[in-house]
Amino acid sequence: MFIIAAIAYAFSIFVDVSVYHFKYYIQDSKNVRHLLSLINIFQYCSRGFILIFIPIMAYVTESVKDKNEVWYITVVAHFLVVLFLLPLYSYKFTYFFALKVIMILNRFFGKSKSFTLKKIEKQSKRQGEIFLTDWILFAINYIAGFLFSISITFLYYINFSYPQKALMLSSMTQVINMFGSVLLILLIDPKIMGAIDDGKGYKEIKILTTSRILAHITLVLILFYIQ
Repeated sequence: MFIIAAIAYAFSIFVDVSVYHFKYYIQDSKNVRHLLSLINIFQYCSRGFILIFIPIMAYVTESVKDKNEVWYITVVAHFLVVLFLLPLYSYKFTYFFALKVIMILNRFFGKSKSFTLKKIEKQSKRQGEIFLTDWILFAINYIAGFLFSISITFLYYINFSYPQKALMLSSMTQVINMFGSVLLILLIDPKIMGAIDDGKGYKEIKILTTSRILAHITLVLILFYIQ
């Protein structure tokens, strides 16, 4: 059971991050709105996998009451996130994965007019160009990913230390989750989408992927420290 929960959580984060790669690599100037709607459908899948993770964690916490198992699930979940995100550094994997997903979704939710996907080549790296704005983007996304992930996964483990404060802990994690989500919505999404609209975005998406990976590595280290 805990393997299912860990995989579900890891895949939810993978979907959330991969949609940025979808928007960069897959474009169709004649079907922009339709393409974005298909990408949004795929992104909603991440919420569905969270709905698998949460009931299992709640069951293990409240019914099984095994603190060690909750710890193992949480560690494995964050470790799998790192493994799932690493393939996104591969241009071939990202493009063809995005292409297949969009084609499958279009079969179910498509329209009668022709649907042509344009392949966007990855941008060449610019040597020696590291701007302050890149570090700001990295820091904000790291904090946002950290807050978003710790609020969802650490609740169940911490609950064992404060069994009488379950409702208060749940409320606090929702507030933490809200701050992480606000940072993503207000500061990360506009920056990356604006870069893609300007014909750029490759560097920004790599920064996003790297910061997310480091955030989950940090969470794994914290789990080993508090064990």
